[in-house]
Amino acid sequence: MDYFYGMSTITIPLPEEDLTFLRAYSNALGTSAEEFLARQARSLREYLQRPLQPEVLAASGIISPGTSAKDTHCEHLDKKHS
Repeated sequence: MDYFYGMSTITIPLPEEDLTFLRAYSNALGTSAEEFLARQARSLREYLQRPLQPEVLAASGIISPGTSAKDTHCEHLDKKHS
């Protein structure tokens, strides 16, 4: 099966030492550097698209988006030391 059938291609400049490592690492896994990177990209996309765990959802929204951490900390220190 041609893994790259119907896929787009890109060119990514890499330092020679990184490319050498990538080729050796992917070869040790029995795949090409291109296929390894394609799988990593797909894995990252799938990971980021997963729904959040219920515990994380329950904790989200505790701090409102407009809250300044620096201001909140300064207010805390003022109260603590007054």
